[in-house]
Amino acid sequence: MAQATFFFHGLFPDGGNAGRCRGQPSCKVLFDAEFEGSFHSHLLADLETVVGDDKALAFEVRHALPFECPEFPQAAVRYYRQVMGPQSTTVSPSGPKGPTPGQRAYQVQWEVSLQARRRITGPPVSG
Repeated sequence: MAQATFFFHGLFPDGGNAGRCRGQPSCKVLFDAEFEGSFHSHLLADLETVVGDDKALAFEVRHALPFECPEFPQAAVRYYRQVMGPQSTTVSPSGPKGPTPGQRAYQVQWEVSLQARRRITGPPVSG
């Protein structure tokens, strides 16, 4: 399997669109991806909080990557937790964390490489 590199740039909480669980908001994650020499920019993933079978808070991650990467949802949740966690108002090597003044956006740079593969397409349909 090949490696895909993801460059996370920002988190946009959607306070006006409540999630399915206890009023928890959903959010969007902005990122770029590089895979097999191709660079894909300005991609978005939606994270929505849901209650798991064990009543624990979990996330549903919706995304459309131009390749397959089964580990991406876990990476998006990890990014969310890094940005919104207890250290969210501290200073990090990538600069201060927290919302941009006057905006509801969190700009935190984070990079991760994950296993990925080309999207498998079905056989051509003859007509």
